[in-house]
Amino acid sequence: MTGRRKFWIAAASGALLLVALGFHLGSVAPGRDPALIVAAVVAGVPTAMRAFQALRAKAFSIDLLVTIAVVGALIIGEYVEAAVVAFLFIFGAWLEARTLEKTRRSLRDLVDLAPQVAQVRRDGETVTVAAEDVIPGDRVLVHSGGTIAVDGTIEFGRAHVNQATITGEPLPVSLTVGDPVFSGTIVDSGYLEIVADRVGEETTFSRIIELVEEAQETKTRAQRFLDRFAGIYTPAIVVLAVIVFIVTRDIEFALTFLVIACPGALVISTPVSMVAGLGNGARHGVLMKGGDALERLSKVDTIVFDKTGTLTQGVPRVTEVLAVGGDEERMLRLAAGLEVASEHPLGRTIVDEAESRRLVLPGTPRDVDVIKGGGIRGIVDGRLIAIGSRRVLSTGGAHLSPDAANSPASSPSPIGSAPTPAPPSPNFGTAV
Repeated sequence: MTGRRKFWIAAASGALLLVALGFHLGSVAPGRDPALIVAAVVAGVPTAMRAFQALRAKAFSIDLLVTIAVVGALIIGEYVEAAVVAFLFIFGAWLEARTLEKTRRSLRDLVDLAPQVAQVRRDGETVTVAAEDVIPGDRVLVHSGGTIAVDGTIEFGRAHVNQATITGEPLPVSLTVGDPVFSGTIVDSGYLEIVADRVGEETTFSRIIELVEEAQETKTRAQRFLDRFAGIYTPAIVVLAVIVFIVTRDIEFALTFLVIACPGALVISTPVSMVAGLGNGARHGVLMKGGDALERLSKVDTIVFDKTGTLTQGVPRVTEVLAVGGDEERMLRLAAGLEVASEHPLGRTIVDEAESRRLVLPGTPRDVDVIKGGGIRGIVDGRLIAIGSRRVLSTGGAHLSPDAANSPASSPSPIGSAPTPAPPSPNFGTAV
């Protein structure tokens, strides 16, 4: 039964319960009991069908116990108990189906991240092929904004690669010749030529998807115990109810015993909580090997993080702007005016900081030159602006004053400026 159908059954049963409550509060007794009976039947039929299917497979499930309890409660006239037990059980089944569907949706979203095509150079020509048609040894080309379709090694090029799908780290990593890359990661900026090592289902990303699928299908120790528990508990309770009837000769008492002994909430709680945990983790980028790992995690009382004293979100931001011998806002404005032409993630951070301060940025920078691994320079507002290492500043015609060179602003990424084409004027620096 689909989750949508379970929802409508639970909704109809719940609505009938509310109608019965309305009759009760309005002292309309003749209308209350029929509403309760219909509510019990509507919610109880799907449970009875599952119980019958389990019996055909020679299994005693909790569904059988619930069905007996509901039928018994109807026989002895305890319509409220019959309707409530049937409703709560179908409602729990709907919650389980809904949670499972959310988890599957998270998995589909994960699968959608997998690359579908790849650009491959074969026989001197660049062709587009399906990702599964790439073979080890192929030379795969990935441009800025493209998704890497294979696990391999960079043969040519340099790029900032977002590896969050593999490592969980949102800050792009600068990679160059000789560095390994993984399927499912994205080239934020740059160009790469990659020699494919692992393709298709052998890639790291495909194996992660496979692990998540297996995690959802694997039962935890608690779930396996409850399955065994249901197989023993259900016939035991039925036998005990029969014994109670034989001893007391009171059918109402025996059926009441059945209703009270029904452990529906206990049986439903474990699979719902496990599926919910796996699904919620997948939606937030946390992939678990299985329900067993999640179960063991509940017993953890100490967590050790391999970080240098701090835990961060991995998103860079400007924490301080220090202008040595200059105006702080003017320096930030000029730096952001140049960084709008940069694809570097730290450049975007500088622009965001300027915009958050509502600074009016200069016009489009001219003659922009990106120095790989060093920084960027270009003309902004008629001045030559250089951002990056001291080498970049010196080659850009700017210089650091002694105060700036000895200040925290000179490392790691000073910003220098000089008029062009005239000799440079006093410069300023910042640490961002």
